Amino acid sequence: MDLSKVQALVTGGSSGIGKATAKAITEAGGDVVIAARNKARLNEAAEEIGATPLQCDVGDEEAVVDLIEKTINVLDGYNVLINNAGYGTFSKLVDLSASDFAEQLRTNTIGAMVVGRESAKYFINQDYGNIINVSSTAGKKGFEGGTAYVASKFALGGMTECWRSELRPHNIRVMQINPSEVQTSFPENAGMEERAFNETKLVADDIAQTICSMLSLPDRGFIPETSVWATNPQ
Repeated sequence: MDLSKVQALVTGGSSGIGKATAKAITEAGGDVVIAARNKARLNEAAEEIGATPLQCDVGDEEAVVDLIEKTINVLDGYNVLINNAGYGTFSKLVDLSASDFAEQLRTNTIGAMVVGRESAKYFINQDYGNIINVSSTAGKKGFEGGTAYVASKFALGGMTECWRSELRPHNIRVMQINPSEVQTSFPENAGMEERAFNETKLVADDIAQTICSMLSLPDRGFIPETSVWATNPQ
């Protein structure tokens, strides 16, 4: 599709990959609504990149229903969902509480499902749409301490495959991107130590560029899934 025709909702759009993707779309001439929980940071990002801010916790089903209704009213022909909202909880199995595990799934998996569900209803009605689920290479292979986060991303991958099967007859492209480590505020938000910038590792703009490339393919085709790795991280 022509990126200037994009009318997108980007969840988790106030920072990191979401913000970079929203900025890339607006710079290409598209219109964007960004959603996030932190109102102050959301409004600051929206002003910086020229997007419309709508505060929302995707883990709140009623709030998501309201978000999609407002998005449809704001955008002239809502046609792209960047399903990006998420965070990480990391601990070894023996230290992982059921409540922390459930909370991880509430945002990363159930939240993504509800945003996808409500968006799909509108896309089916107009017989066109694009959904890009932002997963992770953690959704392809597990690692020590990753039980909650990895489970949430493996589940997202399974949902993506189901949606793709259901929605293709309605001219809806369902795609997934799996970034490896990207230098954003993700580690600090997950309670890890702040890391120094490393020029050999990925940045949010790398993922935004890839997402825009996936969207810009003519509508007769689509890229079901792609992963992005740093070439030689040191």
